[in-house]
Amino acid sequence: MPDAPFYIISKGTLDHFARNYAAILAPKGIGINNLSPGATETGVLTRYGEISEGIAKQKDDIASLVPLKRWAIPEELAEYMLFMASEKASYLTGQIINVDGGFSILAPNIKVD
Repeated sequence: MPDAPFYIISKGTLDHFARNYAAILAPKGIGINNLSPGATETGVLTRYGEISEGIAKQKDDIASLVPLKRWAIPEELAEYMLFMASEKASYLTGQIINVDGGFSILAPNIKVD
C-alpha cells in the first residue's frame, strides 16, 4: 500500500512485537499471537455521517481485490480472537493469524526503479 506507508509499518511492527514477545514469554507458558484483519465493516467509515459516494466506491474497489469479494464483519474476527484466547489455542504462540478473506495470498510484486 504505497499510499499508506505508516499504516503498513505499524501493522508490521505489531507482527514483530508478537513474534519477539512470544519467544521471550514462551518459557513461562505464555502465548503471544497477533490477529491481522483485512477489510472489516466497522463504524470508522460512518462515524461522521452517511458514507459518501466516493467512500462507497473505495469500499467496492477494496472488496473487488479480496478473493472472497467482500469485507469481514466484526463477529467473524471475534470468533478468531476468542479461539486465540482460549485453552484450545494453548499450543499456539508467535503466530500472525491473517483473517483477510484471502487478500494476503495476492501479495503483489514490488517494482523498484
